[in-house]
Amino acid sequence: MLIRIAIEDDLTQLAPLFDCYRQSLGQAPALVESGEFLQARLYENDSVIFIAQLAQDIVGFIQLYPSFSSRLLKPVWYFDDLYVEEAFRHQGIATRLVEKARELADETGVMAVRRDYLSGDGFVFIDDWNTRALFAEQAANQN
Repeated sequence: MLIRIAIEDDLTQLAPLFDCYRQSLGQAPALVESGEFLQARLYENDSVIFIAQLAQDIVGFIQLYPSFSSRLLKPVWYFDDLYVEEAFRHQGIATRLVEKARELADETGVMAVRRDYLSGDGFVFIDDWNTRALFAEQAANQN
């Protein structure tokens, strides 16, 4: 399996996967709009999307957005989008995607966080092992 940054050539496969992700969160199907959204993110270079690729197939992704935290007084990589195609779950793919996000945070000297509506302060840090396990479990349980 290869984990790499998505490029525009990946949109044909990535857009349907992204749309499945959105549907798993209760959103109506919107394949065209999903593709347009991802294309804009790549074109504007305002997010980083890591994809998990097996052979020629994209089977999962994690999307990170650069931002700043005035509360933490530092830049952060904010992420909320993590998805693995159902047929490829329980193989550690989500965990590898989260690890790649952490590598990016380490390389850029930026903290990686996830907005979590259940926590009191709103931030769950990616370098917490339990957080990585939570994200992997969440990806595995999305239907």
